[in-house]
Amino acid sequence: MKRSNRLLILLGILVAITGGLLAVVVANGSGTSSSGGAEASATPTAEPTVQVVIAKTDINLGDKITADMLDLKTMTLSARTALGQDTFDSTDQVIGRIAGGRISAGQALVPSRDFLTPGSMADGQDISGAIATNMVAVSVELDQTNGVGTLIVPGDHVDIILSVYTDQLTIDSKDAAGNTLSLTGGTQVTSKMVIQNRKILATLLQPVAAGPTAAPEANGSPAAVAPVPTTPIVQFNGRHMIAVIEVKPDEAELIRWAQRAETEGLQNYIDLAYVLRSDKDNALPDAVTPGITFRMLVDKYGVLPPDPRGELPADLAKGIQW
Repeated sequence: MKRSNRLLILLGILVAITGGLLAVVVANGSGTSSSGGAEASATPTAEPTVQVVIAKTDINLGDKITADMLDLKTMTLSARTALGQDTFDSTDQVIGRIAGGRISAGQALVPSRDFLTPGSMADGQDISGAIATNMVAVSVELDQTNGVGTLIVPGDHVDIILSVYTDQLTIDSKDAAGNTLSLTGGTQVTSKMVIQNRKILATLLQPVAAGPTAAPEANGSPAAVAPVPTTPIVQFNGRHMIAVIEVKPDEAELIRWAQRAETEGLQNYIDLAYVLRSDKDNALPDAVTPGITFRMLVDKYGVLPPDPRGELPADLAKGIQW
């Protein structure tokens, strides 16, 4: 064999070996890349997070929610779902609502559990934790005249005016002939704001009467149901309500006395009237009020008093100065 032929054969073998090595390298590179891609795809995707409104401090039943009571907590979507109920994602959705029970610091706020609407107290719900130290809770019945239209709701602050009847003097005398003369007195109302800035803890409304059932039409099909508002409207219908008010122990005694002194009539519970305060004034000191009697109406407001001298004998009337 010629020398040139041997060189060509050797060169061919070297090219074949080089090609094989390159094929192995390429194959290994592809396998490494594929393996790396598999490892990358196996990395779990980060779970989405959401904002949840939580209590920043302990909140008691009847408290009106303010911004400083709230905070936002970031949690995973599955953690929020695990709460099992709806939550809030903005503090604006909560501010101004009334707490329907004790809410501990760090607890997520839930619409169906944590807030009150008028008359929504659950039977057996403990409200003792809502009462401040050295205070007590007393229930009173309000009507629409003396109870701000029965528009008072938990969290409101009220002042209380006491009105009582005091007997006037009855004048008994005799004329020159010995006949008895009597000028009967009557009743006089005196009013005074006796309690100020007390919080409403709960309200209980009368049950809503069921409306009349529509009669079926002649063909047996049900009659059309009249539309009703989705939001109940308070009407002037003589409605009464119970309000549970946080007061001092001696104030509870005063309220109880007034309740026992009440008289039946068109304006039942006339002895106590409840005045709704602005929530902007709850931190202010108590106002100083003079109270009202008939004499003050005459002296301060110029109300004209009745003149009994026209009904008395002249010898008695001349000694009376009104």
